[in-house]
Amino acid sequence: MEDRDRMNVTVAEAAEYLGVSRTTVQEMVDNGQLKADRFAGAIHIPREEVERIERETAP
Repeated sequence: MEDRDRMNVTVAEAAEYLGVSRTTVQEMVDNGQLKADRFAGAIHIPREEVERIERETAP
């Protein structure tokens, strides 16, 4: 997630940040584990949601 000023990230960016696959992030969005907005066929994930997941899953 290179641009820290952006409020939303893509599935690919979230996956890279969390160290999981894009499929895993997609599944997290689909099952409601990760909140996201869909617009024009794209998924927009709030940066704070990705950071929340990172905090919750940290050892």
